[in-house]
Amino acid sequence: MKYILEHNDLLEKVKIIDVRHEFQKEWENDTEMLKTFIDLNIGNFLPGDEDTFGSYLTNLMHFKGLTKTILAERTGISYNTIFKYLSDYGRKKPYTLALMIGFGLEPTQIDAVFSLAELRIDRHCTENNIINRYMLLGRSDDNAVAKCNQALMKFGFEPLTDLGTDAYGK
Repeated sequence: MKYILEHNDLLEKVKIIDVRHEFQKEWENDTEMLKTFIDLNIGNFLPGDEDTFGSYLTNLMHFKGLTKTILAERTGISYNTIFKYLSDYGRKKPYTLALMIGFGLEPTQIDAVFSLAELRIDRHCTENNIINRYMLLGRSDDNAVAKCNQALMKFGFEPLTDLGTDAYGK
């Protein structure tokens, strides 16, 4: 569950992502307009020159109002493992991909995270096409990782995590 953002927090987020200076002064007091502007421009929240994989995802987590607990629920990855990833300790490709889906990243952010994680996937095979589809779905569906895992298994591939599988919760 996301926490409620105060109006001033929304204004700060707008300042971060308004890279083209398109935000109009008269919108400052309209909370719904702030939220809409953020939703439309969140793809501008990209890593800085000093960001690592973990620091960018930590910043993105705070920016989106997510917690490690929410990410654990969305991905099926344990709280402790998420903590390690956000601290730049060890990464497995399937869990990294599941986190990317769980974060609900925009296409520009997906490319940035691939670069920071030093990951590459071949976009010309069925397994990776399934993963790419659910990366885009993750922006609007908190159950995208479970659905991705089910689709992967349906086509005979290994799931990214146990979420949405018979092994989940055992």
